[in-house]
Amino acid sequence: MRRFSLVWSTQLMSAIGSGTAWFAITLWVWAESGSATLFAMLTLLSLAPGLAMAPIAGALVDRIGPRVAVLVGDGALAITTSTVLTLYLTGNLEIWHLYVIAVFEGVMESLHLVAYMALVPLLVVEERLVRANGMISLAAPGSEILAPALGGVLLALTDLSMILLLDLVTFVFAALVLLMVRTPRPAVAEGEQRRSWVVFRADLLFGFTYIFRSRPLVLLLLLFFVLNFSGAISYALTTPLIMLRSGDDQALLGVVLAAGGAGGVLGALVVSAVGDRFQRMTLVLGGMAIGSVAGPLLLGLSWTPWLWIASSLVAGAVLPAVNSAYQAIWQSHVPERQQGRVFGARRLLAQSSLPLGLLIAGPVVDYVLTPLFTDTGADTMVTLLGEEKTGATALFLVFAGLLGVAAALLAMTSARLRGFGEPVAEGAGKASEPA
Repeated sequence: MRRFSLVWSTQLMSAIGSGTAWFAITLWVWAESGSATLFAMLTLLSLAPGLAMAPIAGALVDRIGPRVAVLVGDGALAITTSTVLTLYLTGNLEIWHLYVIAVFEGVMESLHLVAYMALVPLLVVEERLVRANGMISLAAPGSEILAPALGGVLLALTDLSMILLLDLVTFVFAALVLLMVRTPRPAVAEGEQRRSWVVFRADLLFGFTYIFRSRPLVLLLLLFFVLNFSGAISYALTTPLIMLRSGDDQALLGVVLAAGGAGGVLGALVVSAVGDRFQRMTLVLGGMAIGSVAGPLLLGLSWTPWLWIASSLVAGAVLPAVNSAYQAIWQSHVPERQQGRVFGARRLLAQSSLPLGLLIAGPVVDYVLTPLFTDTGADTMVTLLGEEKTGATALFLVFAGLLGVAAALLAMTSARLRGFGEPVAEGAGKASEPA
């Protein structure tokens, strides 16, 4: 784990630096425009193109190797930060510049993510994959907690340029450390070394073919498609519901969201320490069920701030266990030389429900569910969930929670998934064909 820990620590610093820079940029966009719609567009532009390009990113990872691909991603992201910094210092930065940069950055982040996931099995033994992925999962909640705090302090003391410069330094440092760490290349099958770029199109389809030839992988993919859809609805509606039920108490909202980040850090630390002691599929399905109940379902039904904080804390805590075990299953099942292509296809298929959930959450609440709570025959729902938009928002959150629970319980009945993805016997190696 020593080589992995060295790479992980610098990549974590880089993730926190990027989160701080993103926080500062969103505040700059708000100060310049005062438009929440422009912020939403910026988020969508940074997400959707990256998902669409994930299969290409995966094919590149298998062609050039995970280590080189991570370095390419870090270098490209450093260039985008340098571009924003230059535009800001010269007084030429405009919002439309950030739209263009967000598209490029989303694509490069997709390459970086796929490559990083394919790099992990080259740095740690298979039995430690859940722990390693648990350490990686610290990046998201750690950034959620530290980035706003660090960004707020730095903006008070300096300006956007210093934060961008800090982000640039973390990128360079992470790249230098990865250059110094010796990393083996994935084993290449005979004949695969001589494959030319002419057959690159076949590489783009390989990941999809591999997944759909394996029934357990398809079931696992469908499970996370549902989980991501439910999570996107929860992400989009959590803040509105808390604001509606608390009378626009921004301080309380901050506490609830911070509890989710703290839960994520706690969960990641626990998984990093003891995650390999549990069956991977148990962590995935049990965590998904608990997170769905404690997260959107409890939040939609509760009116007490302490329950909102508890909901956010527990939901945040189980997410690292789910994601770490899920990633370890794929890393164990897919041969190292094919992980880039398969992970790229998986990213597109499983996470395509994220923008779908984000896009439909608002319109469904505003135009489909809110009218139901103005009907005089909806007295029971109004009493339980609230009036008009409050009740509509809560109802859709309850739906998201029930959807996640149902998917987890249904998956528990599948004989194909029970025990799937556990470490293979020593010396047996990974399967070369889909199961």
